[in-house]
Amino acid sequence: MPRYSYKVRDAQNRILVGQADAATVDELIDRLAEKELVPVVIDELNFDGSKKGQSIFEKINESLLKAQNKVPYKSVVFFTRQLATMVEAGVPLAQALSQLAEAEKPVFKRIILQVAEDISMGSTFSDAISRHPGAFNNMYCSIVRSGEVSGALDEVLDQIATYMENVEAMRQKVKGAMRYPVFIAGFVTLMMIGILWKLVPTFESMYGSFNAKLPGPTLFLIACSHVIREQFLIVAGIAVTLIVTFMFLMNVDSFKAFVHKYILYFPVFGMILRKNIWANFSRTMALLMHSGTPILQATEIAGAVVGNKIYSASLERVYNSLKTGMLLSQSLKETGLFPVLITQLVATGEESGKVDALLRKAAEFYEREIRVTVESLAAIIEPFMIIILGGLVGGILIALYLPIFMIGKLITGQ
Repeated sequence: MPRYSYKVRDAQNRILVGQADAATVDELIDRLAEKELVPVVIDELNFDGSKKGQSIFEKINESLLKAQNKVPYKSVVFFTRQLATMVEAGVPLAQALSQLAEAEKPVFKRIILQVAEDISMGSTFSDAISRHPGAFNNMYCSIVRSGEVSGALDEVLDQIATYMENVEAMRQKVKGAMRYPVFIAGFVTLMMIGILWKLVPTFESMYGSFNAKLPGPTLFLIACSHVIREQFLIVAGIAVTLIVTFMFLMNVDSFKAFVHKYILYFPVFGMILRKNIWANFSRTMALLMHSGTPILQATEIAGAVVGNKIYSASLERVYNSLKTGMLLSQSLKETGLFPVLITQLVATGEESGKVDALLRKAAEFYEREIRVTVESLAAIIEPFMIIILGGLVGGILIALYLPIFMIGKLITGQ
């Protein structure tokens, strides 16, 4: 069933946003009308949650608008844990929300207070939070909705909090894995600029007194020094332009898919990213299925949260296969992107009726693998960094001192 995002105006003339599944746009309009909501904009969504038929500039504009109302994932994690604790303790939901809002930053505070107000006016918690996708994604809303139906909102909030804490922990692990090489690369770049800016001109003036032809490597280094010193603003402008161009192109689906595909083949880091995707998928599916979400909807939500175009497309194929009656294990196997561990555990779970429990075990396994890899990452990368750094510094020193080694020829002009 197609999914739509909508912007509507309520009876109090407030603008609300949200998402919903509907067979047609007309059906969605009728459902909104029953709630006295007047549609302003309705857009059909792709499988990964992006809007269909958007131009690049529309995507950029939407990204900028989302950034204004985006709530940091950490803030939502902490809020969810506190809310789960308060609801479990018997605090009324609207009261708990109002109290928690006081400690939040302005954007999130406004959202929470709006949710509390909507609940006081008769909306369900799931409907109220679905109007704020910048803070609460589709998965969050779906699980809350299942908790409301089953009458176990406190339990599902606790499950969401645990899930989000695990996801955030893995995010920090992956970021930590990337931080070390990025720091080294930044240090090397600054060191190179410093050498070209300060050290090379000293050698250039010294060699200028010889009035002789310098070796090729030395001339190249001097030329680079001139570019950095005399055209620094142009070089910086080119660098900024390349970064902005890359960010612009990341709004093009084909380019983004290309980047998402080949980044998975990076040494060490590619495997960390793969394991993070596998863990994220497994934990998301486990949580959704445990909360009673239908497998088709769970697969659709998982496709939107894996954060990789290639895996999202593969889960769309899984979704289509499931609609034809194929088992989840077979569908995942046919994509060729999921490891044997996951497909086998899912197959076993399908036989025993414990798919969610076994997917949770798969998530825990890959999370442990990521932790072990990240903890040993410094030892893995350090030799490569030493070789690269040593090669760069050694090459510069050789180019700088090469004329000294050839001092006789330089003086005689041979």
